[in-house]
Amino acid sequence: MRGRAAEIADAGALDWQVVWEALKTEAPADSPNTLAQELGFDEERDIPLPDPIGGSATELSGTRHGRSVKLRLGVIPSRWRDSPVTEAHVESPVAPFQVRTDDGRLVAEPGPLPEVEEVLAGLAPAPAVWRDVVVEGGPDGILARRPLTVRGNPQGYVYDLWLVERLADRLGA
Repeated sequence: MRGRAAEIADAGALDWQVVWEALKTEAPADSPNTLAQELGFDEERDIPLPDPIGGSATELSGTRHGRSVKLRLGVIPSRWRDSPVTEAHVESPVAPFQVRTDDGRLVAEPGPLPEVEEVLAGLAPAPAVWRDVVVEGGPDGILARRPLTVRGNPQGYVYDLWLVERLADRLGA
């Protein structure tokens, strides 16, 4: 499956390890400088978390398919209060849209782009995979965000990266 993520019709139907392998775009390095070097993430940095939480989150960044992409693991966006999240972000501007989950199915908010609806229509409900993910598209690109919780999928960011890239491909970003 290496490098064949675009051929996956519905990542939610697959184990995360299969999706991870399909997302790989680079050959293994003898001394990789990031955990996800094979995914094209050639930079890794710590992001300090605010007090009183402390500690740090991790940001992996690089270029995938000609687009700047970031994975942030354990960040705390201000609007989510003190709840850490994972984020997958493709930095290519698109027309605004929003996607949320409803009983394991990804659903576009009213007035979405037809291309977004087409992508979502091809995905079967997968409560264990899509739980609590929110996707937003706009001038800053496409961002998928989900809280890090005990009941959530710890590898949800793998599916989120597949989803934001699939949407970016479909929207021509």
